[in-house]
Amino acid sequence: MIQYIIGGILVAAGIFVGLFIPRRIKNKNLEIRFMKTTPVSELKSILSDNAAAGLEGYRHFVELNGSAGAETLQKAPYSAKNVAYFNADIYQVYEETETTKDDKGVLHQNLVKHEEHLTNQKSSGMVTIQDAQSGEKVYFNINQSGLQLDTSKTLDKFEPVDSMRQYSFFGGLKYSPMGAKTLGFRMVENTIPLGQALYAMGDAWLDGAKIFMGKPIDAKKPFILSVRNETDIVSSNKSGGTAALVFGILLAIAGILIMIFVH
Repeated sequence: MIQYIIGGILVAAGIFVGLFIPRRIKNKNLEIRFMKTTPVSELKSILSDNAAAGLEGYRHFVELNGSAGAETLQKAPYSAKNVAYFNADIYQVYEETETTKDDKGVLHQNLVKHEEHLTNQKSSGMVTIQDAQSGEKVYFNINQSGLQLDTSKTLDKFEPVDSMRQYSFFGGLKYSPMGAKTLGFRMVENTIPLGQALYAMGDAWLDGAKIFMGKPIDAKKPFILSVRNETDIVSSNKSGGTAALVFGILLAIAGILIMIFVH
């Protein structure tokens, strides 16, 4: 009986993943492809006209292009570069002894390298999107749920344990010995560099003289901030939809096989 319950759950999950997610991604791509980019000066006029008409708090769903800046400059913790946004991680790199058996039944011991995630830091300030023509800025709160955020990997560096003294931020790093030996640490930074071309979709509204952009009230609308262009975003989304379809089919097949063969 249990095999039918487990199999049924897998089949239902497969149908959901294989049908719902690709359809949702397809609808998002249609929205992206057919949405017209609005210059920030035009957006400000739209919002101002609605405010003058008494529609305070009016939100306008919009697609924007511009260059990245920051309300307050953010300093990436490991490279010490000024950026618009950073998401930084440290991984402990260590060796662990693993035993394997060859085809003759002989046991072998090998040192295998592994990584363990230790810490994560993210900047919290507003990212600005500056229009190339007018110089107007839109303020984007990047720490909102549901955001499709694409950044650039601007640092991926390994440092041996003996070299860590040169970095002041490692003074307070707490870690436990792992495996046979800790080799060192890998520092990774994903950032939005200053001046980076940005693509954005979301709701825009006026707050005083400033334009802010955030999560759409309509949950079906895309919410995006990306260092990639529109074509690359659509292509990546399409690949994700295909992967979801394949995974959904595999889940459904696994569920059917469990119901047929597991007793």
